This record gives sequence, C-alpha cells and structure tokens, in this order.
Amino acid sequence: MDTLTTLKTRRSCRKFSSKQVEEEKLSLILEAGTYAPTGMGKQSPIIICVTDKKTRDELSKINCRIGGWPEGFDPFYGAQTIYRLGG
Repeated sequence: MDTLTTLKTRRSCRKFSSKQVEEEKLSLILEAGTYAPTGMGKQSPIIICVTDKKTRDELSKINCRIGGWPEGFDPFYGAQTIYRLGG
C-alpha cells in the first residue's frame, strides 16, 4: 500500500478483534518500531509489548484508576495485545 494513502486513510480504532495478534505479524510490527525515527536519531527505542491476558487485564485496571474512568471500563478498548513505544 502506498504510504501517502495509508496516512490519508488512517483512523483511530476503539474496537478491536478478540483474537491475539499472530506471533509472526507481531514480530514484524515490533521490528518496524525499532526503526521508527527518533529525535535527531539519538534515542534508542524501548518497546514494551504485553500479550499475557492476566497482565493485560491488570494493566487495564490500573490505567482505568489513573485515568479516572469508571470501574469496568477498558481503556484498551478490548485490544488483546498492548504495547508502549518509548525512547
């Protein structure tokens, strides 16, 4: 897919599949993240990826409390794999 088309048609998602991301696809996504541009190319990316349901659910509860959302709200909108990319 053409990059410009991707950028023009990208939208936020607030509903996700209940299926876990396939390991092969997840590896490619994470590899792409390690090559994402950083400020002046001086930051080493740090990627935290959670696929374990118990850990994901606990993070959801903590995130919910911090964000001030009502109990039972899922700030990850049902996504089975969550990640944080930082530098």
